Amino acid sequence: MLVASVIAVVGLTAPAQAATTWPGGTWQPGPQTYGTTIVKRVPVKMDDGVILPADIGYPADPETGKRAPGTFPVIIQQNPYSFGGAPDSFFVNRGYIFVSVDVRGTLDSQAPDNGPLVNPLFGPRIAKDGVEVVDWAAHHLDGSNGTIGLYGCSQLGINQLFTAAAVGPHSPVKAIIPACASNSYDIYFSGGVPSATVPLFGQDLGLSGDRHRAENLAYGQQTVAEINASGPRAYNGTFWQERTTDAAMAARIVGNGIPALLWSGWQATENPGALQFWTALQNAANGRPAGGPLLPGQSTTGRYQIVIGNGGHGSGLDKSIELEWYDTWLKGQKTGIDATKTPAHLYEQGSNRWINAASFPAVGKYTPYYLNANSGLTPKGPGATGADTVKWSAPDQAGSTLTYTTSPFAFGQTLAGPVAASIYASSSTSDINLIATLQDVSPLGGVTTIASGSLIGSLSTLDENASWKDKNGQLILPTHPYTTDTKIEPGKTNRYDIRINPTVWSVSPLHSLRLVVSTQASKNDCGGFLGMPQPCAYTAAQQAGLAGGTYQIVLNSTGRSVVNLPLLPWRQLPAARSGVTPTSGFASEPLGW
Repeated sequence: MLVASVIAVVGLTAPAQAATTWPGGTWQPGPQTYGTTIVKRVPVKMDDGVILPADIGYPADPETGKRAPGTFPVIIQQNPYSFGGAPDSFFVNRGYIFVSVDVRGTLDSQAPDNGPLVNPLFGPRIAKDGVEVVDWAAHHLDGSNGTIGLYGCSQLGINQLFTAAAVGPHSPVKAIIPACASNSYDIYFSGGVPSATVPLFGQDLGLSGDRHRAENLAYGQQTVAEINASGPRAYNGTFWQERTTDAAMAARIVGNGIPALLWSGWQATENPGALQFWTALQNAANGRPAGGPLLPGQSTTGRYQIVIGNGGHGSGLDKSIELEWYDTWLKGQKTGIDATKTPAHLYEQGSNRWINAASFPAVGKYTPYYLNANSGLTPKGPGATGADTVKWSAPDQAGSTLTYTTSPFAFGQTLAGPVAASIYASSSTSDINLIATLQDVSPLGGVTTIASGSLIGSLSTLDENASWKDKNGQLILPTHPYTTDTKIEPGKTNRYDIRINPTVWSVSPLHSLRLVVSTQASKNDCGGFLGMPQPCAYTAAQQAGLAGGTYQIVLNSTGRSVVNLPLLPWRQLPAARSGVTPTSGFASEPLGW
């Protein structure tokens, strides 16, 4: 039986110091008026009898430790991890109740028969749990004023999106901060090939607690086995569509009237999906179809903002800016954060600058650069004939990569958007896998990877309606349904449209851009699951179709292999004022608004 208990008051600490200009001007976190008292393991019952325990942090008198009188807005996190589940005193000490509730199938969650549960990893049941937790916190939690914000990073961020999309209009949820949060199919599958994330489904990561470990491990192993065998879960069917975030979900959140602050990093797994989700929120708020790029000059709103920093998954999060977001939407304070005309706050890689943008991509018209037989990458198309050969092999093997390099940019350039590579190629086998990597090359020969993407031929059907195009109709972000295999004909030339992940990158004067075409990911790129997805764990059907393949990359006037680049003049995007921000325990980084 779960028993609620009260633990000691958390003492006051010094106010957070900010060395940056805040989104609303010069806003600073207010003083810590309260202490924190925590009530642990409060049972929250779901409609099917499952108990989700909650730890609740209440504002308290800093001298006596007794709960402060009155009611307060509530911040909720739905936590599946064996760490990070404590109520956050940073918010409680400034006048919020903070509820941390265990996710179904993790930690101390409890079935009606006291047996083990499975964490379904998002989907309809997790969304329903979120809605019921919100209802409980708004209408039954002692001390709640009925106004709810959702909080957290990674799974906690993704859970926010599912809940915010499911609560319906006029719900108690008035603001969310889905940090490190996107759950697109491409996180698990790189261009249709299982990434390093997929094998981890079948491993014991120790995140669910002993009570549910065996069931979650069996569930994960079943998923991995089905993917490896090219079963239904290897494709973007019902299983993934129920568990992934998309433009339709963004439109529901907008329809429910819930402001959202997204937070990610250029090296983070979720970055491409987070940016697309932000554009979907802005489009839906503008009354446009959600699943497309923002149009040049399209109006945007400060209700939906995004921060993309120079870091990986979970880095650079700033509690003070998060507090400003909640104070604005949950307490009605006039912070000014909602008045911005540039709701995308993006770190410009290669320059150590922050920029504020009204839209993304920041380029209305892309610039095509064509692959040429002399290893060149030029604005001029290739000649009448030409082809390069590459084999399906690890990148450290001879003949496994091709490079195409621009001339140096005398005055520099800026990349500001996703990149699309359309490669005309044939294979000696019934499948083909292509990886396109964009690099920055210095005058002294130093090479820095900017971004990459990949695509397997059997899942290369292009979704014309969902793909992004610039104002001239050039492809800038290819989208593929990934729903069914279509084997390719050996020796036949086809076009393969590869999405290279979005970026804002400063190409310094006299630097060049290089496109590397390879066929297999390196072992280093497949050693972890929080970096950008790479094709790492081929299914049985993919392995059979790829083995022994030799590819011809076509470079001629009929097969104009091209990379479409979002080029702007160097440093055209104005820098925002920046400083070093306080963070929640990960990397500190300059932040400008």
